[in-house]
Amino acid sequence: MVVKRLALSLALLLPLAGCFGSGEPTAAPQPVTAAAPAETTPVEPAPAQTTHATAAIATTPQKPADWGALFIAGDNSIKAFDNATRRFYAIIERKPGVTLRRLTSDPSIAPSHEDVADVDTIDSALSYVTKNEREKCLVFMTSHGTKDGFYLAQASGTGGLLPPRVLDQWLDNHCGARPTVVIVSACYSGIFLKEGMERPNRIILTAARADRPSFGCGAGEVYTYYDKCLLDSWTWVYTWAELYDRTKACVAEREAALGANPSEPQAFFGADVANLEMP
Repeated sequence: MVVKRLALSLALLLPLAGCFGSGEPTAAPQPVTAAAPAETTPVEPAPAQTTHATAAIATTPQKPADWGALFIAGDNSIKAFDNATRRFYAIIERKPGVTLRRLTSDPSIAPSHEDVADVDTIDSALSYVTKNEREKCLVFMTSHGTKDGFYLAQASGTGGLLPPRVLDQWLDNHCGARPTVVIVSACYSGIFLKEGMERPNRIILTAARADRPSFGCGAGEVYTYYDKCLLDSWTWVYTWAELYDRTKACVAEREAALGANPSEPQAFFGADVANLEMP
């Protein structure tokens, strides 16, 4: 089965390079133990993704959903990643004609196992938000990263990396040739412009070059630098190109104040979606 073969391709337990906070490297999060986490009472209300999606469709039954959006917080060693997906979800859910899911890597706040970011749950969630064939695809991923992939703290219960080739296959399976936007916020996330990811129907935005770390992963940060700049820029722009330009300028300004080596956010705009409207 394709999904099972893709799951096996995840590079588990590779060394993790953490992104940076206020100029000092943060400790790399340790992979979680293979033992199942103890049951806890959720401390956060369920995001009610299904309810919002159903309500959005029910209020306008004559018009199918325009966008299917998936938000993934890949690590729970700091709160910044969940903070970003929660805020982005809140922005998009106010838009008409959207189907949404949000996945966390913190089992203590996840409403169910299906809301914890793992190989199978990401694949399933992407299938859910793209079930209408007319929907455009939006995937926002934020976590730590290495030169080999995007870190998933709960992957197979032990932690692992999601490489570009697996994400590319998932997008092929669920989004196909439909307009697709992928935003990867992590150190070295420019690697997601490689391994077949660049397609005519895709827009890809990344927080850094393939050989550069990104910043803002300190324990006291509310958002990473890239996530805050992206989310703050959202309401001031009309196109994905404007979002990229404004976010990149914001990141450069913050990194210059820090005296950091620039992360240089990257972008790819496929020929078929160069003028794609935003949700």
